[in-house]
Amino acid sequence: MTEQSRVIRVGVIGLGGAAKQMIPKFARNPRFEVTGAADLDPDILALFQRDFPKAGAWMSAEALCASPNIDLVYIGTPNRFHREHAVMVLSSGKHALVEKPMAVSIEDARAMVDAAEKDSTLLGVNVKHSFEPRIQKLREFTKTGELGELRMLHHWRYQDWLYRPRTPEELTAEWGGGILWRQGGHQLDLLRTIGQGLVRSVRGSAPVWDTSRRVPGAHSAYFEFESGAMGTCVYSGHDHYDTDELVYGFTAGEIEDPVVYAEARRELRSHDNSVDWESQAAREERYGGDRREVRGTRSGGWILGGPLVVSYDHADVKLSPGGLMIYGDDKQWEMPLVTKEDGRDFRVNAFYDAIVTGQPLQCDGRWGMATVEMLLAIDRSGRERREIYLEHQVPYPT
Repeated sequence: MTEQSRVIRVGVIGLGGAAKQMIPKFARNPRFEVTGAADLDPDILALFQRDFPKAGAWMSAEALCASPNIDLVYIGTPNRFHREHAVMVLSSGKHALVEKPMAVSIEDARAMVDAAEKDSTLLGVNVKHSFEPRIQKLREFTKTGELGELRMLHHWRYQDWLYRPRTPEELTAEWGGGILWRQGGHQLDLLRTIGQGLVRSVRGSAPVWDTSRRVPGAHSAYFEFESGAMGTCVYSGHDHYDTDELVYGFTAGEIEDPVVYAEARRELRSHDNSVDWESQAAREERYGGDRREVRGTRSGGWILGGPLVVSYDHADVKLSPGGLMIYGDDKQWEMPLVTKEDGRDFRVNAFYDAIVTGQPLQCDGRWGMATVEMLLAIDRSGRERREIYLEHQVPYPT
């Protein structure tokens, strides 16, 4: 068997909404075989067994980790369990790909990194949008200097996250709930990726505006890289404005279809903000569920949900439905970057290459810890109303 013909056997801990998106990526990729899953919900576990009758199925993470038929474990459990499950996986001699955010504290993240290093196993973070071709091309521009030095980058996203059906974990701040932890991990990670990683300081805030939802529904931050490049990130999940029109285009003065506008808010109100209804609706978005996503996502996916503009000495570059729109010194042009694969495909293939060929693992545990530090810094900055200097930043691997 050659190196590139090796098949990596994958187990899954936690059959939630994230696993629902990731499992097909492993299943369709000839480099991987899905060989097991663990979940506390027997009904959802039965749906997995229906789809993968040859795979193992267990009601505990410990049982999955004891299986000799698994090489890599994808961890899709709630944020507060990431440390426990990652250390368990890594200590059993298996590699771990953990959902973002990697952890909810520096202490937890460091324990996960230490476990990987102690047991000579690989720990990666599933920041799949950072692997999207547009983001990787922007990183390449920064690295090569093709368009000059990176000077500035800004990302905005407005959507309906706060009012879609959420689990108790997603609505409990100390468990890593709220939009900063649930969506900011993607946003900050892709900005760090473009900037090559070394963020110097952050000034930001993640406030709670709607106390009935209990967690931050928005965040905003200004940050600087060690290189001197500066950036901002803005995110709101309050189901008013949707920034995808700033990527796909709009007609001035156009009013959104009232059937679609604020649909998530109206659906929640129509059930009298019932916790029981919300918990059941969220459950139907887990593996095997068929609940329709309110308001939907255009074909470009998450990455095109809001504008990203990156400034170099000789060009401003923005995301476009077709790839990247580049505004240079003398001309404007579009660089096509649409592929059949998305960031999830590139994420799992990068992990395969690290396991099989020994290439440096992109977005590994130390990288994930640096993104966690930035999330914590935004929260702390808002509470203390001051700039926070960072200590755990690492460069993007070359």
